[in-house]
Amino acid sequence: MLLRISIAFLLFVSAIATNAQDLKWIPFKWASDSISGKFFEKSSILIPVKIDNITASFNMQFDLGAVRTVIYGNAIAPYLDAYPDLKSKIDTSKKFLIQGAHNPMFVNMDLHMGNTSFKGLDIGYFKNFGGKIHKDSILSKTEKHIGTIGPDLFQNKILIIDYLHNRIGICDELPKQFKSATFQPFKSDDGRPKIPLLINGKIEDLMFDTGSSIFTMTTTKKDALLTASPKIVDSLSVYSWGKKLTYYGVKTNKPIKFGKKVLDGSLVYYDEQETFQDFYKFAKIWGLTGNVFFLKNVVIIDYKNRVFGVL
Repeated sequence: MLLRISIAFLLFVSAIATNAQDLKWIPFKWASDSISGKFFEKSSILIPVKIDNITASFNMQFDLGAVRTVIYGNAIAPYLDAYPDLKSKIDTSKKFLIQGAHNPMFVNMDLHMGNTSFKGLDIGYFKNFGGKIHKDSILSKTEKHIGTIGPDLFQNKILIIDYLHNRIGICDELPKQFKSATFQPFKSDDGRPKIPLLINGKIEDLMFDTGSSIFTMTTTKKDALLTASPKIVDSLSVYSWGKKLTYYGVKTNKPIKFGKKVLDGSLVYYDEQETFQDFYKFAKIWGLTGNVFFLKNVVIIDYKNRVFGVL
């Protein structure tokens, strides 16, 4: 009888260990920036990466508001000359659409992040975009910013964003310690999650965009003023994919909720030019939300079962 109990206990411990090993953590770091004369300690999320067998150190922005993972043409240019094998992976017969233009793809790429590797990827080659890197600096040990990590890497997986410990996790089965989170179903047409928030007494779908690190929410001016006091309490001028925009912040009349969970933030922003009005209509969303609401939380995006959790 004692032997049976011992065997059962060992099997139980083994199952826990297997589940723990399934969760792979990838560290990230925050980039800081001064915007409109204000210092933001957490302006964007950067993940250190390695590409194929190249020894150089890179980083890419973690941006779930993008459709796919891309490498910036201007930044990668000197490496294409230094590493012919990398250049040979550009496939002009494969195209992806970004900012109204078709660009080719890198094929059969390997990305290494932390102890996790993504192999055999097709990654967008965003030509003529990004900061240029001088060819004399490619051998230096400093990290070079070369692109964006999008949600395409995490489809059919469970993605965990641990804001408190600056890491993201990837697994196939959700570990027990995260199952007590508040979960709500989310919608997605192209891999980008659209989560339901209670705003001014009504459920609205907002795209969850980790590329947005300084705004609680952005929407149209009309919807912002239906939700908030008209008094402008903040303004920020930012660049979005190379275009400068000025956003105005107004304070919401009621707390914003995810399920029954009150979120930590009360400002909603709009720009007078209504730059993204057509996009909001096309995507069938009220607006965008990002990291600000969740900086004290763990966020779980279960792409397999289309549920979004906040712990």
